[in-house]
Amino acid sequence: MKRLLGLLVLLVVGVISYQMRYRFVNVFFGNSIIRKLVVHSLFNLPYVRDRLLNQVFRSASH
Repeated sequence: MKRLLGLLVLLVVGVISYQMRYRFVNVFFGNSIIRKLVVHSLFNLPYVRDRLLNQVFRSASH
């Protein structure tokens, strides 16, 4: 019974989180320190950096 209740609570939390996902993202990235940290971390990954820079410069040349 406890297991079923736990799964039900997890399901409800998951559905609510999914429905409010954009609000969570806005609150998370609304903090400038966290936003700078995430952008800096992503640009330290060579694959992400190369893909983003290629898209920026490819679209600028067309």
